Amino acid sequence: MELTTFIMILVVAIVFSNLLDSAFPKFPLPLVQIGCGVLIALTPLETRMTINPELFMGLLVAPLLFRESEEADMLALWKIRKTVVFMVFGLVFATVFVIGFAVHELVPAIPLAACFCLGAVLGPTDAIAVSSVSNRIEIPDRIMHILKGEFLINDASGVISFNFAALALVTGSFSLLDAGLAFLVLCAGGFAVGFVIALVKRAGMQALKRGGIHSTAAFMLIEILTPFLSFFLAEEIGVSGIIAAVTAGSMQAFGLRKLEMFEAEFSTLKKSIWEMITVVFNSFIFILLGLQLPSIIRNVTEIPAYSIGFAMLVGLFATGVLFAVRFVGVVFGARDIREKSQVEKLRSWAILTLSGVKGTVSLATAFSLPLAFASGKVFVHRDFLLFVTSCAIIYSLVISTLLLPVIAKPKAPRKRNRVMVQIIREIIPVVEASEGTCAGSVAQHLKRRARALEYEDLGTAEKRLVGVLRQDFFRHELALMEKLRKKGEVTHEEYAAYCSLFAVFSALQEGSLLRRLLNRMRFSFRLLGRTAKAMQSLAGGTVDGRRMQEIFWSNTGHISEILDRKYGKRDDPILSRVVEERVDIATAVFDRAFGETLEHHLHEEYDREIKRCFGLEREILSRYEMEGRISEDEADMIRVEINKLETYAIEEVHSDVSKRLIVSRANRRKTAVKRRLAAKRRLPAKKS
Repeated sequence: MELTTFIMILVVAIVFSNLLDSAFPKFPLPLVQIGCGVLIALTPLETRMTINPELFMGLLVAPLLFRESEEADMLALWKIRKTVVFMVFGLVFATVFVIGFAVHELVPAIPLAACFCLGAVLGPTDAIAVSSVSNRIEIPDRIMHILKGEFLINDASGVISFNFAALALVTGSFSLLDAGLAFLVLCAGGFAVGFVIALVKRAGMQALKRGGIHSTAAFMLIEILTPFLSFFLAEEIGVSGIIAAVTAGSMQAFGLRKLEMFEAEFSTLKKSIWEMITVVFNSFIFILLGLQLPSIIRNVTEIPAYSIGFAMLVGLFATGVLFAVRFVGVVFGARDIREKSQVEKLRSWAILTLSGVKGTVSLATAFSLPLAFASGKVFVHRDFLLFVTSCAIIYSLVISTLLLPVIAKPKAPRKRNRVMVQIIREIIPVVEASEGTCAGSVAQHLKRRARALEYEDLGTAEKRLVGVLRQDFFRHELALMEKLRKKGEVTHEEYAAYCSLFAVFSALQEGSLLRRLLNRMRFSFRLLGRTAKAMQSLAGGTVDGRRMQEIFWSNTGHISEILDRKYGKRDDPILSRVVEERVDIATAVFDRAFGETLEHHLHEEYDREIKRCFGLEREILSRYEMEGRISEDEADMIRVEINKLETYAIEEVHSDVSKRLIVSRANRRKTAVKRRLAAKRRLPAKKS
């Protein structure tokens, strides 16, 4: 049971950390996940895990690099091959030697070979960490291609360098000639294994297709097994498993695709599953680092010669040397950076330097440090080097997160939904002008969709203002209703029904994520019961719905004038958005109370009108493309989004069983309300 609880906590931590990353994208996701791992390790559960480095690399790192190499632009990487080769091999080897000698000078008690092991551990650049620190800045394409080529292959050079350093540490002997020959064999052998597996896989899948086997599930399993098979087969032979996995993924990138239905279905499934695998594996790796930190710290405190503070300083020193070596290497080795001015060139060098953050491979390799020498003597410095590695990973993430936004240009807020909103706004008048029964419901659907897309494109400050305006609106609305009640212009029943209806929607529309969560937690059955009662009052005629609508329109006009004076003309678009949003909510409330919206959404004509709108969207999009208002790439991206939405809508249309159940339940509820109201009217008045 404890293992089950531990697994559930890990899953919750993965979900929680990724939700936090969506809500607060400025904070690096790996640091959040490391923190989650530390918190889990501090629980009473048994969280100590023995990490097998080979399994760690094969089960977690190899599939991630396989997917990265499959999606890489190989032609762009080939153009900068000289710089990539230097960064992968020359810079990694320079890092091994410089950090090795520097740390040995600082801590002479640690053997030089062990310090070389630390240099090899900190040599590779981590793909996941680079993505986490670069999502807020504008990195030039050429620099991004260099980084991708670097972290696809430098894992292998770092791991191989570590193996030679660890062998020298354990045995006390080292031959540069033998090491060089072994290095070439490992790299060439890994490339050969990955190449052969990719060819065999491609030939096998084509044979299955020719045999009439078109099972997306089976083909997906073959796809997922490929990186694992490449890695472990290469390791079993005695060559580099990482290079084998990267080579197999690169071969996938060169494959030709056929425009067939099966290929389209398989591609969609493959993309979705790989996205999920990438998120889970990335999260688990950094949570695992956090899980190991408390035990590593305890082990370091048990070594009399060292303290935690000294170990942290050594980690900071190693990180500083790491970035210094990388900057020198970038200046002299990155020949593909050709900026017009010296300032721009210096900025590019700094970006490439600070992007060399460490992560998963460094962690996995560090756990490969030997426990004892060949003589049987215990290697007492192992936990100290593990802690230094952990500190260097965290330091590199923090330094890059703090300095990169200062040096690089911030990412310009891309209005990715701008064109789609224009298209929808152009369709709405066409739908409203039609004489269909469900035209109003379809137009409301399109307006909500356009507002949702516009909200995604708003900046942080604008989204915060939307939340403030929503709350101000509701606050003034309550004050107006209180005045009307005191003056006797609304009855107590109308006041209660109005406040109950709109309190729920106002609370659910708080601008802050934390406030929305707290408001959802505050919801009680009593509040929901009052809301349901208010809806029944409207549906049954106890409260005059038309009168409620008049009150709403009057309140909206008064409050709009108040807020317009308060916030000024510059915020008119935001205020107009909030007003339109509230009008839409009120319309939905009143229509649902009278049963109109529900019937329209379940009507066949509503489905046909929605499908017609997708056709109109494609026609307008093609016109925009022909007129030169958008590029071909942007138009293709929007077409993909339209296709996804239409596919989902069609799937919903065909859920006839659910529709019949909903319609039947709604009709029974309306009939029951009418019967109760009729029975109340027939009851004789009580005698006094």
